[in-house]
Amino acid sequence: MSEAALANLIKRLETATQRLEEVTNRKSGAEGGASSSTSASASAPSTPSAAGGPATAALDELIAGPLSAYVSASAGVGGLVQEQAQVVQEAIAAQKVLIQIAAASKKPDMTLLQDLLKPTQQAIMKITELREKNRASQLYNHLSTVSEGIPGLGWVVVEPAPGPFVGEMRDSAQFWANRVIKDQKDKDKSHVDWANSFVTFLTELQTYVKKYHTTGLAWNPRGGDAKSAPGTASTKPSAPAGGAPPPPPAPAVGIEPTSSKPAGPDTGALFSQLNKEGLTSGLRKVDKSEMTHKNPELRAASVVKAGAVPSGGERAPAAKAAAPKAPPKLQLDGSKWAIENQMNNNEICIEPTEFRQVAYIYNCQNSTIQIKGKINTVTMDNCKKVGLVIDSAVSTIDIVNCKSVQVQITGRAPTVVIDKTDGVQLYLSTDCADIEILTAKCSEMNVLTQGDDGEFVEQPIAEQFKTSFKNGALITVAVEHSG
Repeated sequence: MSEAALANLIKRLETATQRLEEVTNRKSGAEGGASSSTSASASAPSTPSAAGGPATAALDELIAGPLSAYVSASAGVGGLVQEQAQVVQEAIAAQKVLIQIAAASKKPDMTLLQDLLKPTQQAIMKITELREKNRASQLYNHLSTVSEGIPGLGWVVVEPAPGPFVGEMRDSAQFWANRVIKDQKDKDKSHVDWANSFVTFLTELQTYVKKYHTTGLAWNPRGGDAKSAPGTASTKPSAPAGGAPPPPPAPAVGIEPTSSKPAGPDTGALFSQLNKEGLTSGLRKVDKSEMTHKNPELRAASVVKAGAVPSGGERAPAAKAAAPKAPPKLQLDGSKWAIENQMNNNEICIEPTEFRQVAYIYNCQNSTIQIKGKINTVTMDNCKKVGLVIDSAVSTIDIVNCKSVQVQITGRAPTVVIDKTDGVQLYLSTDCADIEILTAKCSEMNVLTQGDDGEFVEQPIAEQFKTSFKNGALITVAVEHSG
């Protein structure tokens, strides 16, 4: 190639490079303006979107799309739901700043990382407090939907697979969202749309995390110090002009770095004592003739007598032995059906032949039990996640010391007694219109009655009561919540 041709080629390359630089500068300026506008709408400090690259641009789309739809739906519901949505915006804005810092910085030490997480932690704590302070509100299920799902923002400290973590939080939110949908599907569609909008937001957040932060929050190994990155200062609270300084930051809620040191006693001193030189110098070497594993005849003589106490100190109390697991039992003893220690068994079915027979269900888990025909009494004791389907009971059905159980009466029963139990779903047939339900020391109790259309209608049993003096007598009534 001639010198003239080479010089011409170099000149063309320089011209092309200059044009590429101009295009890049214009694109960076446009992205910076778009980021500032989006950050302002989400109440976030303005930092250049170019700092986060594609990850921040995708987050802006998430904010403008699913998050915006959720915020708009919250405004339609109003009240506490709208107030909570504003705090969610604050949490997302704080997380956006963190993502931008990560894109421009190397991964910091744990102390600085905890400082960077504080704005998100404080927003999550506000969301949780809003729920706890309004447990009597009719919007409690709404508040619970968000407070159970928003810890998904903790994906920034989950490694090596943060995506499934967000999915778990979405599933927790879905549980409460389903309650909202069930209660409002025939009343107000705006509440149903609201519930779906928040679940959609968490679903899209999981998709975003899987795509741009597959193994954890993406830090820049070639970046600078996170302490001096743009936006880091905005993570620290500043005193408002002319006012009192802000309160000290609250304890972290919802997000803790996975590699942080767990709380507990300092074991450094213990190990330093164990590692001291000469610690075993006073021990006597055991001769082979004294080793029980080499001399079987010594094992029989090695049992310590009951009253023996080692010299130099008192005998330590013996550790309580774990109770052996009893074998499952399903049999008729006289007039008593014994159903005990059943685990993960959904095929249990008994059919009493006499009215005087009773059933005693004890220590069963994750099982389903069916009682066909008519029986005298049924007692369910110390069971967890057990379903009971019974045709009819002559006397009572007792539920004691249980957790998360479901009982369905397809025929008739005069009385149901629930004692020291958390989580009961009681399904009643139309023949149970005159049933009596007695409860004590229980929580999360719901009764579902069957309507004319065959659908079950859920009604809670009161757990909170108010007692007052009237004319020298104590009057106790169930607390009614409204608002």
